[in-house]
Amino acid sequence: MKNIIILVISCIILSSCSNIKSDAEKACDFTTQIMELFPQMMELSMKAGFGDEDSKKAAQKELDEIQASLEKMSKELEKINEKYDEEEFQSYLLENCESAKELFEMSSKAIQEIEAVEEIEAVEEIEE
Repeated sequence: MKNIIILVISCIILSSCSNIKSDAEKACDFTTQIMELFPQMMELSMKAGFGDEDSKKAAQKELDEIQASLEKMSKELEKINEKYDEEEFQSYLLENCESAKELFEMSSKAIQEIEAVEEIEAVEEIEE
């Protein structure tokens, strides 16, 4: 009986490890795709804002398709994230996914820059 319990517990532990691994791989793939879409989105945004009507419409159509794809990936990521402790999964992902590391670093830098701008604006308001 003890052996069966140990076997069941071992199977549960092993299956949860493989699930987090496969889910992290999916999340990593999504993260990579998202990062690859950023430059394309920037270019299409410029085209949708400037140029003749036909090129604006074509660019907007492509942007809409990308947006739909991003929303689909976002929903999948939400489903994956719901399965795990947020900090544990994020830590695992950052250890095992280069694009997640890059995205995390980019977002951290962006947040720092925003905070710096907000501090400067606050000081300027006080000085006025």
